[in-house]
Amino acid sequence: MSDTVTAVADRATQPLSARLAAVFLPDPLPREGRMAFWDPEDGPLPDGADGRTDLTVVRRHGAGVRRRTAPALTVPLAEALPLLVRARRDPAAHPATACWGAAALHALRLTARGRLL
Repeated sequence: MSDTVTAVADRATQPLSARLAAVFLPDPLPREGRMAFWDPEDGPLPDGADGRTDLTVVRRHGAGVRRRTAPALTVPLAEALPLLVRARRDPAAHPATACWGAAALHALRLTARGRLL
């Protein structure tokens, strides 16, 4: 097996990674919101996840943009929180995941200080 094929196969068996792009999927009931993780490089997603879905994403295409469907994994926010907080300082993290990590950490700090209504 070539090094590239081995690397792709190894990525597919790992749990969720900060290298995946994150997006929040709101729900009418706020506590039911979920995080969706998708691979902007079209790599395989980790196995064993129950929350597989398709997202419509917008990507750069020449001087414009195009919509496309991308496979994604969705997880409850409580399960995504540890990954998001770690992604904030991970140099390999996708910028969107690092940003959601910073937002999650800020929300945790506000909660700890009793600043949420």
